[in-house]
Amino acid sequence: MPKALKIITIKNKDEEKLLRQKSQNITTEEIKTPQFQEFLDNLLYTAQHSEEQGNVPAGGIAAVQVGEHKRVFFILNYDTNQWEVFINPEIEIEEFLKTTTKEGCLSVPDILGNVTRYLKVKIRYQNREGEWETKRYEGLNAVSIQHEEDHLEGVLFIDKMVK
Repeated sequence: MPKALKIITIKNKDEEKLLRQKSQNITTEEIKTPQFQEFLDNLLYTAQHSEEQGNVPAGGIAAVQVGEHKRVFFILNYDTNQWEVFINPEIEIEEFLKTTTKEGCLSVPDILGNVTRYLKVKIRYQNREGEWETKRYEGLNAVSIQHEEDHLEGVLFIDKMVK
C-alpha cells in the first residue's frame, strides 16, 4: 500500500538547501528494483494526496521535493487527466513562443507568481520499465514539465517569477 512521503518546503532553511541541490541520474538497474518502484508509487501517492499535508492539489511532483535527489518527476497531464512519470528526463525547446502563467509549488507554500516558460517542449525520458521514450507537449503540460525539470536542477519557480 503506497504511503505519503513528507514534502519538504522552503519554510525550513535546511530543507530549502536540499531543494536547491541538483538531482542525480538513476541507473536502468535501479529503476527496475522493487525499492525504486515502491518509491515511485509513494511519490505518486504523495502528489495525489498533497492536500492532506496542508497543501493544494498537486499538478506535479519531483523526487527532490520529498528529499530524494533522483532525476524523476510526475506531472498530471491536463489533456488526459492521467499522471505520467519521467525518469532521467532530457528536455528540448520545440519552438520559442512563450507564455506567462501563474504557478505555485508544494515546496513553496502560500506563494503564487507569474513565470514565463516555453509553450512547446520535447522530452526524452525513461519510463517505469527503464525504456527510453520521446514525447512532445504543449501548453500547461509543457509548463508543468519545465517547472518539474527546474526542481531537478535545484531551481524553484520563485527564482523565475516575473517582477
